[in-house]
Amino acid sequence: MSTFKEYAKKAKHRMKSGFWEQAKQEIETEKQVAATQGLNPRKVGEEQHRRLQQQIYDYENFCEEQEFYRKVEAILDSSETVLNPIMRLADQDYMETLSPTDKQAYISRLAARYRQAVERYKNLHS
Repeated sequence: MSTFKEYAKKAKHRMKSGFWEQAKQEIETEKQVAATQGLNPRKVGEEQHRRLQQQIYDYENFCEEQEFYRKVEAILDSSETVLNPIMRLADQDYMETLSPTDKQAYISRLAARYRQAVERYKNLHS
């Protein structure tokens, strides 16, 4: 099936399944929760829109990124002091298969993703 047909089929499914109504309701709920917790509702709404856009256009990466952010959020919310959060987030089994050069590149990419997740966390919680 062509890519265009796949996108059209997915869009039709979203419309029939009530995806947009649910998304709209979730955004409003998140904004209300943010307002009660002292967070910036506009930033929370923008973050929801960004996640929604990523979910539609890049679903596999969206799921992976959400899981990564949940891990970073757990590290930042925990009361314990984490000395090396990058290695805690790294896939140890995957790292064992890499050469030293590839391992360093993997850790650099992971560190960049971690910095972005921390920035996202700070934006939402400041």
